[in-house]
Amino acid sequence: MINDTKFRTMFKLSRRLLFISLIIFISKSGFSQDPAVRLGLKIAPDISWMNTSEKDYNYNGASAGVSFGFISEFRLAEHYAISTGFNFSFLGGNLQFPYAKSPDTGTMSRKYNFRYLEIPIMVKMKTREYGNFSFFGQIGFGTGFMLRTQVNDNFSTPLHGTISDKLNLTTSDVSFLREAILVGIGTEYKIDESVSLLVGLSYSNSLNNVLQGKNTKDPTLSNQSSLNYLELNIGILF
Repeated sequence: MINDTKFRTMFKLSRRLLFISLIIFISKSGFSQDPAVRLGLKIAPDISWMNTSEKDYNYNGASAGVSFGFISEFRLAEHYAISTGFNFSFLGGNLQFPYAKSPDTGTMSRKYNFRYLEIPIMVKMKTREYGNFSFFGQIGFGTGFMLRTQVNDNFSTPLHGTISDKLNLTTSDVSFLREAILVGIGTEYKIDESVSLLVGLSYSNSLNNVLQGKNTKDPTLSNQSSLNYLELNIGILF
């Protein structure tokens, strides 16, 4: 659940990002009679995984997911634009680490299922058109707000074998914000003067730890991992 304080934080940051985008748009309007603004929608299947450098914490597999959302582009020059919008992202990953739950100690194999609202801001650089095709690269930053994190646990103990459980984590276990560097490449196909089909690949590299707290078996260890993903973007721009 997201409490009022976290919601206000998310709202304030979203408002600031929107304000920056509007300032860019308005400033360009003063210099161009046709400041191209394009809006659209996207869906993106993804593969995500968790990386950790903490002792006794191990990568235990990737996870398939999907994101979908709204795209907006504000043209800065003929071949440059600011790309932003928002995405609802379903990401995941698997970790294995020591764990204690009274009266047992053992090894936890945990599958994370993250749900984020992500707001990207990127600079998009596009080539001239070759027929109906053009190609682009983009780079920028993304801020993800944790909406929900659910885990599937398999706790292996010497006394009771494997105990399975499913539960929701709170912000005492998971970071509310995920900051990331975003890079991507792709192509656009112009269907007509006002509609383009977008296909591309994007990579998101986490800049912060997405987990919180200490290990329950060894308090000298921290719950630590980044969350990265690769996605195939399919969208339409108007």
